[in-house]
Amino acid sequence: MWINKITADGWISFIGSIIGAIITAISIIITIRINNKQIKQQMIEKIRPYHDALKESIPSYDYIMTQSDYLDEEDNLLGGFVDVEGRLSILEKRLRDSEEPNGLLEYKIEQHKKYMEYWSKSNSKIEEFMNSGFYNAVKSACDGEVIKCYYDFFVAFHNEHFYSGPIIDTDLLRGNLSRLFEAIKNAEKF
Repeated sequence: MWINKITADGWISFIGSIIGAIITAISIIITIRINNKQIKQQMIEKIRPYHDALKESIPSYDYIMTQSDYLDEEDNLLGGFVDVEGRLSILEKRLRDSEEPNGLLEYKIEQHKKYMEYWSKSNSKIEEFMNSGFYNAVKSACDGEVIKCYYDFFVAFHNEHFYSGPIIDTDLLRGNLSRLFEAIKNAEKF
């Protein structure tokens, strides 16, 4: 009954107020979303130096090298019974004991020397990073999946050097690096 007493101007005012309230609510929602995106972007920008430090500490994806790249089962050197320097000595002894020039053995010796230099440089970079005070900040700031993938690579990288089994090869290390890069990419998504 009292609705019949509302004038046309009253209805226009009422409808205008409702439309104003809806527009205000939409603008608040849009502002909140924009702010959330800006906050997420700021968080990503804050975490990016930590991710960059992780990436800089590891060897390049394209230059990953493992002993299984040039040693095979015929060499009987893949496994944990002989250390890296011992493998070089055995290969050099085989070359000296050989009566004929052996290009394949010379190639394996050359590759093993390159591997030892590569691994030493790459490992020192990783060790230097992990022993720095900054590493603790990286562990605290980064996503758990990123740190897990970094450790997966680190452990496989060390096991390949010290154990050198055919299980840990270049493809496995590259796969671990790919997972790390993917985890970093996911952590930086917004």
